[in-house]
Amino acid sequence: MSRILYPRRRFISQAGCAAAALLLPVRGWSAPVGSGMDAASEAALAELWRRWVTPDHGTVLAYAGLDGQVVLPTPEDCAAARPNGMSWCTPISDGPLTGGLLLDGLCLRWQARRTRETAAQARQIARGLVALGRAGRTPGFVARGFASDGRGYYPASSEDQVMPWVYGLWRYARSELPEPSERREIVALLEGCVRALEKHTWQVPCEPLEFGYRGSFIRAKHKDTTRLLFLNRALHELTGRTVWLDNYRRLAEERIGPEQRTRIEWCSAGMEFVNSTAEVIPTKETASVSRSLWTSSLAQAALRGLWELETDPGWRREYARGLSLNARAARPHLAPVHEHPAEPTEAFDGDWRALNPSWKPQVNCDEAIILGRSQLPLWEKRNPRLRWEDNTVREPLFAAWIISLGSTAEDRQGLEGPLADMLGRFRWPTLVTSGFAIAVNVRHQFAVTG
Repeated sequence: MSRILYPRRRFISQAGCAAAALLLPVRGWSAPVGSGMDAASEAALAELWRRWVTPDHGTVLAYAGLDGQVVLPTPEDCAAARPNGMSWCTPISDGPLTGGLLLDGLCLRWQARRTRETAAQARQIARGLVALGRAGRTPGFVARGFASDGRGYYPASSEDQVMPWVYGLWRYARSELPEPSERREIVALLEGCVRALEKHTWQVPCEPLEFGYRGSFIRAKHKDTTRLLFLNRALHELTGRTVWLDNYRRLAEERIGPEQRTRIEWCSAGMEFVNSTAEVIPTKETASVSRSLWTSSLAQAALRGLWELETDPGWRREYARGLSLNARAARPHLAPVHEHPAEPTEAFDGDWRALNPSWKPQVNCDEAIILGRSQLPLWEKRNPRLRWEDNTVREPLFAAWIISLGSTAEDRQGLEGPLADMLGRFRWPTLVTSGFAIAVNVRHQFAVTG
């Protein structure tokens, strides 16, 4: 099997002069000097563009070597579902998630700066997200990333990919960035996807459909109710069609779960975050519980969108309550950043093909999930650097983003200094995973008043 690489020189030659001007050297890099969060987030964006944004189609990779090298799956790998049909452990596993959230951050950055560079970056990421949404033939499917040929993809998507894909394109479409024709194209794509999800009873289809479904938006949990309501409310804002507003209102007042709460009440209840290494997750009647802040943050983003769009004072208060509860629950999860040393020593080997001996055929998504989960310990043993970055970089940064999405000044009170210290702690050129991209959102969302 041939080895596919994105070396640093290729990024420089194809990403354009604006991106090249942002490059920072890997060795000899020092923490940026300047206005705290602003300088650090600018350095993070520069490093992100140097190694993780694919120059060919504007998607964002999950990980990359320090020189920008990455082993991309081939179309044959994707067709055979190697190492698994979920694409887990490959560098193209989270394109809609990371790209969608990055697009939100770029839209905020453009609002603050109005530079051509930022507009060009936002358009590049938007084009990548559009391509992922058009990749398959099954309506409602959003590919996670592209193979080495720029067209191949794995069969499974997920609700954690579709939600940020919609969210990022929604933020972009409602900004002043897209041309009218581009906006119409994006709105039509989003509406087609959400309409298909509704036909699939709010489950996320695989491609081909015979492979099954991965995830849904209908469970009686804070995380799912916020996202389901947002999908419908956002589509009404973009299209003006009353069917989406009617859907939204009906779903919001529908009673679900053993507690028979309305979805509005589920949104208001917020969620609890527990350490990702916890062996036992507590259950509470009033809150959903989650191990991972990076995926749970999508509920806070959806809730923020609902709060911004809602006109009913009572419903808006319920959304604000959920936002505040989540912001408070996220605060303790800023602490692991202090376990992040200046010079990492953990090993990283991004050649996912080491998992191929454990591969076996999968006839559906359930089998792909079982296989993928069996491979995760093997991958983490080979790459202890990944877990270390997840725990000491990604999770604290997403905790900060959850807090910054709060609707009141009290939600963010006293955190400007600590967040500036957090961002200044990281040496972006030494990281291998792209979860730090949310630093752009943290900096610019924190500057947005409720």
